[in-house]
Amino acid sequence: MFVLFISVVVSCQDGAFNENDNDDKLSEAVQEAAQVMTQFRKTSPFLLDAERLELWDKFEVYSDNLEKTTFKEYLNKPEDEAVSMEDTIPMLYFYREAFDKVLDEVKNTKVNYGNTSVWMLYNMGFVVKTPSGCFGIDIDHRLAEKLEPYLDFLCITHNHGDHYNNKLIEAMNMNGKPVLSNFHKGSREYVSTTPTTYRIGNFSIRTDISDHLANPDFPDFVTVFRIEGGEDSGNFSMLHCGDSGFNPNHFTNVEGAVSMLVMRWGAPRENNILGAGEGQVIPDCAVLSHLIELRHDPYPRGQASITKTLEHLPNVKCNNTILPFWGETLRWKNGEMH
Repeated sequence: MFVLFISVVVSCQDGAFNENDNDDKLSEAVQEAAQVMTQFRKTSPFLLDAERLELWDKFEVYSDNLEKTTFKEYLNKPEDEAVSMEDTIPMLYFYREAFDKVLDEVKNTKVNYGNTSVWMLYNMGFVVKTPSGCFGIDIDHRLAEKLEPYLDFLCITHNHGDHYNNKLIEAMNMNGKPVLSNFHKGSREYVSTTPTTYRIGNFSIRTDISDHLANPDFPDFVTVFRIEGGEDSGNFSMLHCGDSGFNPNHFTNVEGAVSMLVMRWGAPRENNILGAGEGQVIPDCAVLSHLIELRHDPYPRGQASITKTLEHLPNVKCNNTILPFWGETLRWKNGEMH
């Protein structure tokens, strides 16, 4: 409960974001959805109580009611038409609300020495800010390029459209900012298909190369990133697994203790990298992600569903495994995630 109190108090202090500035323009369905999100924003990923579980169920119902074709059409709409869809379709309202919240907080949050702030944006996309820098990894959103002014570099685990955004990449390139990947040629110094080490500002970055979801047809398709923020971040470290196959043989360059491990949805094979052996990691906090990727059909035809992820959760071999959602903020302070 102490962690919940701190989490809620700090989130109220960050930025000046107001989620419902135009309630009069919202459809009845979206007004109801906005109330659901208001309730959800008062909960914490560190406390999976009855209220949060009930809200998770509602998100899944909203998601299952959105056709992937509608989402794909929305991504290509002009801004005014896209906003109109956000004002009438609950899941698109959530998608936009989360982005506006993250953008506002990334822009306005001052991170104190020894701390790190982490925002989950969408799918497996995260923004991480320390006192001396800010980066994004697997950022995919219709409005992603708006984050460019606040990012020092961008990491992309693999060449699938739900893990990067072309407009953001172009904006980063235009402003001479590194884009780290195994496929993008625009940042030649930072493209590699082998395990590599980089240094950007106070950030140390190590990579390894993995298959894609244990698929033998994609043996060297995913880059896993271990990023360490340095002393001013509170020695925060993050390992992002992307859509890897979670084979320890593909993690030997990024092994060891880590502050935050970004997994997928907690499937049994993901436990293969948890431990003290070669190619394994011991996380202070494990984060399940890749939920409700709206280009995919509902589970079991593509999406990693909330229901199945909650079934996986108790079997993840990390005592501090959490399930955040779009727009939520995590904070590393005093050697712990809050």
